[in-house]
Amino acid sequence: MIRHLRHTDIDKGQWDKLLLQCSDRLWYAQSWVLDLCCPQWEALIGEDGSIMPLIWRRKFGIDYLYQPFAVQQQGVFSPLRNTGLDDAFLSTVPERFRYWDIHLNAAMHVRAERDDKLSSSTNQDLLLNADATTLHAGYSQGHRRNLRKSGGDPPVIISDITSAEFVALFERTTGKRFGNIPDGGMLLLERMISGALERGQCALSGVRENGTLIAALCIMEWEGRSILLKSANDKAGSDRQAMFHLVDRYISDHAGSGVLLDFAGSNTASVARFNAGFGARSTVYLHLVRNRLPAPLRWIKR
Repeated sequence: MIRHLRHTDIDKGQWDKLLLQCSDRLWYAQSWVLDLCCPQWEALIGEDGSIMPLIWRRKFGIDYLYQPFAVQQQGVFSPLRNTGLDDAFLSTVPERFRYWDIHLNAAMHVRAERDDKLSSSTNQDLLLNADATTLHAGYSQGHRRNLRKSGGDPPVIISDITSAEFVALFERTTGKRFGNIPDGGMLLLERMISGALERGQCALSGVRENGTLIAALCIMEWEGRSILLKSANDKAGSDRQAMFHLVDRYISDHAGSGVLLDFAGSNTASVARFNAGFGARSTVYLHLVRNRLPAPLRWIKR
C-alpha cells in the first residue's frame, strides 16, 4: 500500500529517517531542501519505506508537478527496489496533478504511458576510491595540459566565500550565459547554500584576484556523495584555468575516501567534456513529461 500525505501530515523527522534507509538516497530529497523548493510539498510513502516527494505548484487554478531550479533529480527512493515499484508509485500520484514535468532519479525504471514524453539526460560521476596519482592518471591529456599552464604560479584556492558572494558570481557568469534561471531561482540557490553551510553539508571553494572572486565551486556533501551543485567562472578565472584547479584540488583532497563525486552532469556538450576530462563516467536519468490536461490546454502544452 502506498499512502499519499498532504504537507501538514508529513512527519519531517520520519521522512529524513526513511530517506537515510534508501540505497539510492540523494541530497535533494532531504525535508529541509524540499521545504525551500516547495513549502507545501506532499509525499507518497510505501509500506516498505519507499518514498516519493511531490514537488508542485499551481498556475491558472491547475496543480502540476515541476522540477525546481538547482534540483537535478527527484522521484522514488527505496531501501530495496523491486519490479514494478516505480510504476506503482507514479500511478498513485493524485489525479489533481494533471501535468508533470519532472526529472526522475537514475535508479528509476519506468514505462511511458499514453502521450507521455520520456527522454534521457546525462549525468557524470567519479568514484574517489583510488589514490591521487591514480586518479590524476585518469585525466585527459587536455586537462593535464590546462593544469600545467600556470607553471609554478597556480591560482591560490580559498574557502572564505559567502553564499551571497557565490550566487552573485554565478548570476553574472554561468547564469547569464545559459539564461534559463526561473523567477526566484537565485534566491532559492542562495537559501540552499546557506542552509547547507549551516548543516555542514556544503563546501565552497574559489579563486580571488585583487580581492574579487573570479571562480568558485559549490559542492554539496552528504552521505558519501559530493554533488557539484553549481560552478561559476568569469573571464579572469577562465584565463587562469581556475575551474580545472578547483576540481583537481577537490579530487586530490578526497582521493582514497570512497566518496562519489557527482558532477551533476550536463546535456551541454562542452560541460560534459569538461567533466569527462577528469575521468568521470556517464550515467542516464529520465525526464518525464506527462500531460493529462483537458483540451484545449493539453494541446497548448505540447
